[in-house]
Amino acid sequence: MSSAASSPSRQAAITAYRTLLRTQREVFGEDIRAIQAAKKETYVRFMQNKDETNVDILEEKLKLADQVNSLLRKNVVQGVPRDDNTYELRITKDIELGDNDSIRKAKGSHRKNRKKAATQQGCCGGH
Repeated sequence: MSSAASSPSRQAAITAYRTLLRTQREVFGEDIRAIQAAKKETYVRFMQNKDETNVDILEEKLKLADQVNSLLRKNVVQGVPRDDNTYELRITKDIELGDNDSIRKAKGSHRKNRKKAATQQGCCGGH
């Protein structure tokens, strides 16, 4: 059970909102359209829950805001068009750069499972 002292406050929601806006500006850099779209979506989502009083729902929404913030910081890379018809990637200090081993392993296992399922079911799912 949550007590009044540990329940999410209006100030926590304002802090989460401002943090998301700051992250959006940092991630999207000079891309005004992306910043405006993200800002609008954030505003809409926060306003949908402005009158919510259920502490569990409020905690869930604040946790979601934190997850979105983390996702934006760590996983979104902004591509900036250059004059030579290429893009320059804006990779920030927070971007998670991996070695793709987990992707290669998952990709390989997915292919094996798909081939195995196809041989067991026959063509077109056994139809």
